[in-house]
Amino acid sequence: MEINRLYSLANQSGVTVDRMPLPENGSISIKFKDKMFIGIDKNASSSHEKVYLAHELGHCQTSSFYNIYSPFDIRGKHERRATIWAISKLIPKTVYQKAIRLGYDNIYSLAEYFGVTPDFMQKAVDYYRSA
Repeated sequence: MEINRLYSLANQSGVTVDRMPLPENGSISIKFKDKMFIGIDKNASSSHEKVYLAHELGHCQTSSFYNIYSPFDIRGKHERRATIWAISKLIPKTVYQKAIRLGYDNIYSLAEYFGVTPDFMQKAVDYYRSA
């Protein structure tokens, strides 16, 4: 999925996306009452922007928001759900398998092929290897 389709999906879902200074974490999503908001670092590269937007949309699409004040909420569970959603949208398994057959055989070439960061590509590879 290309970044313009991610922005369209956010818009269709009623999610407000803003570019702003977020140098510490790159992106954030929040739900306030019935509204959802995504902030993306205004200085993010195109591959980071794509990964950030997909991951934060994953929080919105799966309702994976956590309460930082609750000792009973498991942050990792919400993060994993959002990451898996992002992987399924940015790197569908069938397209990933096709890329491997075409000779994209390392994290960096795969990341370039899909237009994502190498770190995110590694998460996708690990996910598909364990699935």
